[in-house]
Amino acid sequence: MKQVGLTISGHRYNINLEDEFADFVYRDLEEAGVELHKDNKPDALLRAYLRLAKQATSYESEIELLIETLESLS
Repeated sequence: MKQVGLTISGHRYNINLEDEFADFVYRDLEEAGVELHKDNKPDALLRAYLRLAKQATSYESEIELLIETLESLS
């Protein structure tokens, strides 16, 4: 387990995550511009969330397309 911590509007939040998932969260937050060791404004976290939501939607669309392709081959 690894601890992931963020400070948002002066409040520190720490959570324990499985090692692999914690590494993913750290990388993704950094790529989204969220500072892990500095105070963040709520809009930075919102942007990070929306970035992930967009990726998830894109992945869902790709999965649906793959399923349709596989079904048409059957």
